[in-house]
Amino acid sequence: IFFRSYRLKMMFDLGCKRVSTEITPATPTDLTEPDTPVGQQLSPMDHAPSFYGSAFCRQVPDRDTIPEHGMPARYCERAIQDYHLLDSNERLNTSSYVNVIFEPEEERVAVMGMKINLADQTVYPSSFQMHDEVVNMLGHLWHVPESPDGQTAGAGTVGSTEACLLSGLALKFRWRHWYRKRHNMTEAEVRGVYPNVVMSSAYQACWEKFFKYMDVEPILVKPSYKTMSVTAADLAKHCNEKTIAVVGIMGNHYGGQYDPIWDIN
Repeated sequence: IFFRSYRLKMMFDLGCKRVSTEITPATPTDLTEPDTPVGQQLSPMDHAPSFYGSAFCRQVPDRDTIPEHGMPARYCERAIQDYHLLDSNERLNTSSYVNVIFEPEEERVAVMGMKINLADQTVYPSSFQMHDEVVNMLGHLWHVPESPDGQTAGAGTVGSTEACLLSGLALKFRWRHWYRKRHNMTEAEVRGVYPNVVMSSAYQACWEKFFKYMDVEPILVKPSYKTMSVTAADLAKHCNEKTIAVVGIMGNHYGGQYDPIWDIN
């Protein structure tokens, strides 16, 4: 009990005096283990004791600076696992935008993908071809017009926020080209026009970032308290020639209700 209490105090007492000490791994009496190939020596790091019995566990970490000395990989893993223990159980997060359950094959593929820099198409042409095939699948799902070369314009993103930001920029630049021709404006003149997006006030937080950082005005329509969704007519009456898009929500935060996408379209 004392040991656990001490550990919790060490983890949570952020007001404690920062200690910077040199950590010297224990020197084992025998640097070979039964499963070690003959003639192969283990370093002190490899032969270090379990994390909770090590010198690392007894130090008060300085969380604001990169440490001068490293630690064995399994110690680092254990420290991260200890952080995760204080999180909520991800399997109980029913409102998450990420997967919380994975099959073993998914996890293995994800680890393999961590080593691939997809931006370098010349080094990883096969992986990029697979990426383009997935983009085409989504393009066909959403009835995107066919391009001359048969490849749908698009890109895989790290998350849905990035996808919304990139799609919003594409809409903004397409609208800017149209607005400039419509009013016979120069490039400099059209950049001074403030476009807008019309959508439900039950929008996801990523659009807040889009409005702020991409310089677009939000025109928000309050949903009905009975249906928790907006109507096509409510959205349409707020549209004007500066509207770059009308955004429908397919599953809002509050009750999962869908906006009438077909009517809006």
